[in-house]
Amino acid sequence: MVVAPDEGLGLVVFSNTGGLDGRGAAEPLAAALLRRLLSLPDQAIRMDIPPRPETWSELCGWYSSDPGPVTNLFMRALWGAGAEVVVRGGHPLLKPLTPVPAMRRGMRLYPDDPDDPWVFRVEIPEYGKHYRVVFTQPEGGEMRLLMEVLSFRKRPDVRNPRRWVNGALAAGTATLAVRRLRGRAAKAVTPKVCRS
Repeated sequence: MVVAPDEGLGLVVFSNTGGLDGRGAAEPLAAALLRRLLSLPDQAIRMDIPPRPETWSELCGWYSSDPGPVTNLFMRALWGAGAEVVVRGGHPLLKPLTPVPAMRRGMRLYPDDPDDPWVFRVEIPEYGKHYRVVFTQPEGGEMRLLMEVLSFRKRPDVRNPRRWVNGALAAGTATLAVRRLRGRAAKAVTPKVCRS
C-alpha cells in the first residue's frame, strides 16, 4: 500500500509473489503506479537539488531504534543496532549497524526537497528500493531520523555499539599478541633438557 495524502490518492496492489522481504512485484509496481498518477518522473533519486553541507554536522552521529514492540522483524533485523550518519567522499552516508554486508557499506543521502535541507532519499539497489529519509528535531528535543516504518533517535556517540565492538576486538587482538610474545619469550629462555 502506498499513499499520497495531500493528493487524496492511495493505491493497494495485491500479489502472491515475493517472500517476507518485500522484494516481490507488488511494492515496485505500487510505487511506479503512484508516481505515474502523480505525474512524477520514474527516477526516484533527484540529482537537481544541490547539497547543503552546512547541515551535515548536525546530522552526523549514531541513531538507535526507538524502544517498543517490534512489528516488522525483517526491517529491525536489517537495521541491527541502528544507523550512523557519516560523511565520506564529500557526501553524507546512512550506514546501518547490521550484520548484512551489502547494507554495511552505507547508502548515500541524496537531497530530496529543494525547500527542506533535512529531507533526503536513499537507494538500496540490491532490493530495488528507494526510501525517503527525514531528519527532524523538535524544539529542545533530540534529533530523530524517520524512514519508512522506522524511527531512530540520535544517541551519544559514547553509547554507539560499533565503538564498543571495535574496542573489544582491538583489546582481544592485543591480548592474543601479548600471549604469543610471552609464549615465544618463554620458549627462548627454557633450557633444553637432555634425556638419557
